[in-house]
Amino acid sequence: EKLRDYPLKELIPPLAARIDLTFESNRDEAVILEGLLVASSMRTVYSVPQHRQYLRGGYPSEPFLGEAAARAIYRNCRIEALGGADRTQWTEEAIDKIIAIYKDRIPSAVSGWSKQGLIDKGNRGELVARILCTLAHDISILKNCSFVGRYINDRLSFSQMIPVINFLRALIAKDHIEAVLKARPSNMNGIALEEAFKGAVVHFTQFVKGGDKSTITDEGMYLLFLRAAAIHGYRTMDNTDLVIPVCLPCKDNPNRWCMTAIFIQVNIRVDIDAQKTFEFFTTPITKDHSERPYITIAMELEGLKPEQKKARQPKVQPMSEAIIHETRELQLSPPVAGPLDQVSSPTDVRQNKQKSPSRETHPRHEIFITGCSSQVYNVVGTESYSDLLAPKDMLAEHPRKGTYFDAIMQMKPYWKADSSYGWAEMENGSRLGANMIKHGKDLDDASRVSTQSTAPRTSEKV
Repeated sequence: EKLRDYPLKELIPPLAARIDLTFESNRDEAVILEGLLVASSMRTVYSVPQHRQYLRGGYPSEPFLGEAAARAIYRNCRIEALGGADRTQWTEEAIDKIIAIYKDRIPSAVSGWSKQGLIDKGNRGELVARILCTLAHDISILKNCSFVGRYINDRLSFSQMIPVINFLRALIAKDHIEAVLKARPSNMNGIALEEAFKGAVVHFTQFVKGGDKSTITDEGMYLLFLRAAAIHGYRTMDNTDLVIPVCLPCKDNPNRWCMTAIFIQVNIRVDIDAQKTFEFFTTPITKDHSERPYITIAMELEGLKPEQKKARQPKVQPMSEAIIHETRELQLSPPVAGPLDQVSSPTDVRQNKQKSPSRETHPRHEIFITGCSSQVYNVVGTESYSDLLAPKDMLAEHPRKGTYFDAIMQMKPYWKADSSYGWAEMENGSRLGANMIKHGKDLDDASRVSTQSTAPRTSEKV
């Protein structure tokens, strides 16, 4: 009966399989829901603790399962966009309607389940990054699909290989994608990203957990590529959060020697040397595969100052080619002057970095993206990701705000300006919201604070 109250509940099984949702173990509703998914939606039980209060489950990286989940999501969005007819005349306008539903329906569904405490958000940014990449994958297929008989129907495969360039075009906003594709390696002289990854493809229909660094090797990427899977760290990987296998053009069938990857960092900026950090490439490197380019994407989804939380300032920076900065019309703080408010040539960037000649073998193409709006991501629609990205404290779910909430803050559940310091009196003003003393000595000021802190509760304003 409780399932009826879940928003877009029909999307829970396929999205749980594709973006690897983990359910909360401290909520009865979530435990019951996961049990129902095991009973009726092909979720697998990996382990049941001895106390049997909950189970640990998931979806193995089965290509058929990922494909079935992708088709279920597509059918749901197609019916919502075009109605329940078995087939509809193919037009670009019809495809755009389906894509618009994708962009809004999927984040709305995950956000709704999160508000009800069903899913463990873990690293909030990493969850959003998995959603963005999954949307880019599916939208890329929809944008480049060809339906038999020119009719839109459910006979569409999501297990097909996608050119890396198409994937990036689906992911990154149109205003920035050309600059990104023209970017050259940041660690050495080399050709533009668009040329380096010409003919390269990605192949994933779901994200799976990476248990250790063994997955972040060309051999691991090759085996994941065969199973149409990408990995996320699940709190076990340093310096990167998601890794998507990429197969470069090769003369024979795909093998480890033509594998590379897209490394995605969420809310961190650390230079990744794929070989030094992960020993990614198998050695000795053969002459035919002496240089294998790879891509690093740093997604700063929630890295703004508190006063900027309501007005994100998105920008996309292909660092080796140019630094691009865009700001929304609404700002809560003045724009920051400096190197971000400019478009620099590759020469300027290299001079600013003052890097010594590189001894690295494999070209690294870096992309930095700040913000989470349609200005920087081509997969973001009208639905906001703010609920998924907003940090939650212990009182986030308190039902009554206003004066009632102020009274709670006077009890100091955690220390925060101004509510936690109003009981103190400081000479020459306070940076924290304490009361100001017009006259007095520093020694008296310090003793007064000490006395107040040990005084009875009646001295505090509650």
